[in-house]
Amino acid sequence: MEGIVTLDDNGRITFFSPGAERITGWSQIEAMGHSLDDICQIANSSEPFSRRLPAPGKRQKVTVQLAKRQATLAITGAYLALPAAGQSGLALVLRDVTEGEVMHRLLGEFLANITHEFRTPLTALAVSAELLLEQAPELSPEELHELLTALHLGILGLQTLIDNLLESARLEAGRFDIRPQPSDLGEIIAEATHIMQPLQDKYGHRLLVELPATIPVVQADARRVVQVLVNLLSNAIKYSPDESEIGLTVTAVPHEVETAVSPFIKVAIADHGPGVPADFQAQAFQPFAHQQADGRSVRHGAGLGLSVVKAIVEAHGGQVGLANRPGGGSIFWFTLPVTKKRDMET
Repeated sequence: MEGIVTLDDNGRITFFSPGAERITGWSQIEAMGHSLDDICQIANSSEPFSRRLPAPGKRQKVTVQLAKRQATLAITGAYLALPAAGQSGLALVLRDVTEGEVMHRLLGEFLANITHEFRTPLTALAVSAELLLEQAPELSPEELHELLTALHLGILGLQTLIDNLLESARLEAGRFDIRPQPSDLGEIIAEATHIMQPLQDKYGHRLLVELPATIPVVQADARRVVQVLVNLLSNAIKYSPDESEIGLTVTAVPHEVETAVSPFIKVAIADHGPGVPADFQAQAFQPFAHQQADGRSVRHGAGLGLSVVKAIVEAHGGQVGLANRPGGGSIFWFTLPVTKKRDMET
């Protein structure tokens, strides 16, 4: 988004384009005759905004506090001379680069996180493999089991990370697709919980699964839905205290909120973690987003899992959401279309 502002020799606004109105939240009528210092303040500083304006031919990037939001503006200046009118001053092009700056910051955080996320399981794999090579004949069955479990968890972590990276790349390239077909949701859940069992055991979590007496067949790409569940269960394990309960429930979506095309089934995963801060909930399903857990030590990820979850579910025609539990913790849920209406008894 771009806007143009012109200033006279006294720094007063003489022209304020519609783009400048959208960027600043001020109308042209309100802005005329004012100084830009009245409209923009340097974020977290008492320095007047006018001192940061670029000289003609120069460009300056400034983070400012506007009436309703904080924004990063790229400002280009040009000398303005109107001899016929006896006027001179400065013309400014304001470009709102806030979104780009946020994505740049998030990308930097992502690269730092992804390096850590690869290094951790690779280190575990290397150490476990080295011990097996050097000491296998002397190790007890329990020690062998422990090393093989570490290898399994390391491989699982890398596989999940690589799957999320590949899905994110497909999304960016516009090549993301699914192949839905009638699928047994019970089998999908069983496969996902089996995959996550070693990680669940490592941290002592108890998974409580509540299924209806009859589970409808869902119209879904089973492999992709397993990926959704693995990501959500992984997050629940990551943010929950060790040796706590994690719940997985399947319920029918109430008739009044079903679409006319197909009934839906809802899958929810509940944990006993710190919950999701209100100011983070809107961005939770965005790429590279990371929740801060109020100073608690958590096992961070690359920030891609929930964005992949959202993409997969919405490609099925379903929805995703989250809520904080009254007693603490959070619930992440998603819906999937079923192929045929059946009675569900919970």
